[in-house]
Amino acid sequence: MDLDRHLLSLSFFLALIVALLVFAVLFWLARWAWWPSRRLPGNRLRHQRIRLRLRLHPGRGHATVIELFWHWSRFASWRLSGKTRPSLSAWERWHNSYAHSVFAGRAHYRHGARVPVEEHMLVISPPRKGKTAWLARAIMRYPGPVVATSVKDDLFTLTSGIRAAGGPVHVFNPEGYGGWPSTLAWNLIAGCESEQVAFRRAEALTHAVSVQGTDDGSFWQAKASQMFVALFHAAALLKGDLRMVARWVFADDTQAREVLTWHGAHQMAASLLELHNAPAEKTASVFRMVMTNALSFMGDPLLAQCVLPFTGTGFDIGEFIRSNGSLYLIATGDQEQSPLAPLFACLVNEIKYEAVLMAQASPGGRLDPPLGLFLDEVTQIAPVPLNKWLASVGGMGIQIIPVVHGEAQLRERWGDNGAQVIMDTCGVKMFFPGITDPATLDMAAKVCGQVSLKQRGLNGEDYYSQFDIIDPAMVRELPKWRALLIRGGLSPVIVKCPLAWRAPEYRAARHRHQTVAALVPAQAHRSIGTAIPAGAMPPDPFLEPPGGQPGDDYPWSA
Repeated sequence: MDLDRHLLSLSFFLALIVALLVFAVLFWLARWAWWPSRRLPGNRLRHQRIRLRLRLHPGRGHATVIELFWHWSRFASWRLSGKTRPSLSAWERWHNSYAHSVFAGRAHYRHGARVPVEEHMLVISPPRKGKTAWLARAIMRYPGPVVATSVKDDLFTLTSGIRAAGGPVHVFNPEGYGGWPSTLAWNLIAGCESEQVAFRRAEALTHAVSVQGTDDGSFWQAKASQMFVALFHAAALLKGDLRMVARWVFADDTQAREVLTWHGAHQMAASLLELHNAPAEKTASVFRMVMTNALSFMGDPLLAQCVLPFTGTGFDIGEFIRSNGSLYLIATGDQEQSPLAPLFACLVNEIKYEAVLMAQASPGGRLDPPLGLFLDEVTQIAPVPLNKWLASVGGMGIQIIPVVHGEAQLRERWGDNGAQVIMDTCGVKMFFPGITDPATLDMAAKVCGQVSLKQRGLNGEDYYSQFDIIDPAMVRELPKWRALLIRGGLSPVIVKCPLAWRAPEYRAARHRHQTVAALVPAQAHRSIGTAIPAGAMPPDPFLEPPGGQPGDDYPWSA
């Protein structure tokens, strides 16, 4: 009897010891998972990667759960949505968080991180590190009209089928990348009877031309823009198109000067004489270099057709915005800058200008739903003046999400000051893994700030030292599909990015074989009264206009 009582007591004691050990281990695991230690890990990089793989808090200095809820959550975006989406009721805004925010990814403990549609995002990512999958997911669920640029057709193939359910889909693909036909052609001369329109388009076209290696590049761009204004205006008065302008630039502009003089535009005619009366041969050659580079795509008859719409057709920008449309601008990335870059930049500039006018005429002075400009490879195929746009359109319902490979690309395109302006005016910066530019990595580490961590000295006593919350190596070696988010004065957040092909709507579209929108190719261009036979080469893009006098009809007019 005593032996049974003794064994029972011993078993109870052993069970208690085991329970205490299990509790201690669970408590230690919970503390390790929920309360990151202030002690400096022996290998911070490995420590961070393990915690990120387990969806745990990355470490001291990163956003806490409370910060995630108050600044990044669905509720945080909903609090601001009354201003960004006034047309929706509070219940509609709460029920559909994608109506007023862009889903950036899931942070630790699977907390969603969202960015309001009024904040610009700068995405910095090397090629093939997940930014396309993230961009596509954001595009397919964007609440308003979308303009997306890319050097491939992947954004189009991933999102166009889903976007087609909410509005018309347009493709501007002059080079025919991937075999997808362009659904539009845009005559940028149409409307240039107004000097204001001619000036706006000429400036957008010339400022997209790279002038690296020349002294006072901005001066030459301004002078070339001045001459393009005159040429655009003269071509519009003749009811012509960009072929006429190209002929004047590459050959002789006498006709343009005569037309301008005939219509009383003597100052414009005089500006064209400046090209011929330049004090030095080098000056004239720089003018001509900028102008010819802007129109270099006109040398290819197939590319020239993209600016020669069939009579009575074209791209109605206002209708595109009102109908919640999607426009994909596709150009190959085989060169440092695509020959189509000036044209793409000019078209995006016109869309932005029209959106600003519509926003100013809307209640609250903003577009509702907002316009999203997803500018992948922005420096290569659509070099719009981001340093001027970002600060001016944020409160108008126009969200800009440019994508670059590193800070060096920004400096190369817009200079040191312009790059800094872009970094300052993008409210959210998103860094994907694999970045190797030291300046970009150092910038990310410095912006994140520092944290005080405990370490043990040689004498065995603990002391605190300041360390970067995330150092350059930790940014470069983020796990796959992760990204670092830096937003204003908030603590940094590391998220796991959503992937387009895992979205329920994409899987449903793939099951129905409707991932790509059905396209209606732009109508074949033709001369007056004569259709172009199938398979025939298009007419010479520099064809002389018949007659050549003001008021004469002109083939392929807009």
